Amino acid sequence: MSTATRSALLVALGLQLGLAQGFYDPLQNHPSLVQARLGLEAAQAQLRAQESPVILQAQAANTWLNFPGPIPDTQVVNASVGVAFTPFPFGDTADAITQARLGVEQAALGLRQAKTALEAQALEAAYRVRLAQVGLEVAQSGARLAQASLEAVRLRAQREAASPAEVRQAEAQLRQAQLQVEDAGRTLELARRNLSDLLGTANLEIPPTPPLPLPATPPSVRQAELQVAQAQLAYARAERSIWPVAQASYTYNTSPRDSFSLSLNSRTLQPQLGYSYQNPSLSSTGQPRPESQFQLGVSLNLSPAVFDALEAGRKQVQAAQAALEAAKRTAALQEASLRSAWQGAEAQVGLAQAALQDAERALSEARERERLGLTSPLATLQAELGLAQARLALEQANLNRLSRILDLYRFYAEPLSEVK
Repeated sequence: MSTATRSALLVALGLQLGLAQGFYDPLQNHPSLVQARLGLEAAQAQLRAQESPVILQAQAANTWLNFPGPIPDTQVVNASVGVAFTPFPFGDTADAITQARLGVEQAALGLRQAKTALEAQALEAAYRVRLAQVGLEVAQSGARLAQASLEAVRLRAQREAASPAEVRQAEAQLRQAQLQVEDAGRTLELARRNLSDLLGTANLEIPPTPPLPLPATPPSVRQAELQVAQAQLAYARAERSIWPVAQASYTYNTSPRDSFSLSLNSRTLQPQLGYSYQNPSLSSTGQPRPESQFQLGVSLNLSPAVFDALEAGRKQVQAAQAALEAAKRTAALQEASLRSAWQGAEAQVGLAQAALQDAERALSEARERERLGLTSPLATLQAELGLAQARLALEQANLNRLSRILDLYRFYAEPLSEVK
């Protein structure tokens, strides 16, 4: 391939991509797409919140102590500020981040599905407008033929070569043809309104039929994979709950009222730095306050419910894995069915193109015979109607092929605006 040819192809592909993107641009504000996009943004915000390396905590309280006898009532003010750090995800923190990431992927998959479905609907609507236009042309051609047939029958009737019944039959055929024109006009108007509801009133150029999409993981399979990941995550949490949790903390009292603390637990490995204030201080109530203290503890919660939850989590993982295998098998069968339907539609397009070529040759021959005086103009009008019907059949075959291709795009959740 020469450099000039390669450059021309790249320019053509660029123009085609730009044309497709411009065609689908009005869909960006469609409610279904806005909803899916906002869902993704919410999931992304949730992930950012879980991945935050610093968590600030603050607390304040007033406590009123009422003592019996001569001891006066006391108001105790407590305030504390804490900062938790996440140097690396671990334990419950890692689970929360993983859960949020799975939520983002699910929301992104939902957005791609919504975008693909909406773009496919818009492209089909545009092709249906074109089909309705050709259908109107066929109806108009049929009406012209019926009008010419009626005039010919009336002329024959004047020469007493046609009966009144034949005239009435020709008139009825004309009325039927006119009704078909009206029906075709309403169909075209409805198709235009459907397209306008999706893309507005802008006069957009219709993109060409997209190529067959490349094989990819279907959303149904990916959803099943995400369900397996979620089940495994839940099982890991249940499994971790049977293990003891070690806690260590160190507190340094800088004054009778102020203290700083540092704590760490084995469940999350999140260091927590805190400051607390208490007024009146413990020392003012007669209780001595140490300069510092170190505390080390272990907690363990065991019950039959814990082991039941662990068994339930294991069963849920197995069920999700079985569902994944079923989704893969179903997707494989569905993909084969969709590609078989596309092959059949492709063959029908070939037949319709051959029929159109035959109709074009038949019209050319009819015009030549009319020029030579061998046939009447009615034969030419009949050939014109045949050509219009062949064009309509080709448009129907093209729309059917397009629908089968779009079925594959929807199956893979591949937005048409991203096709290169």
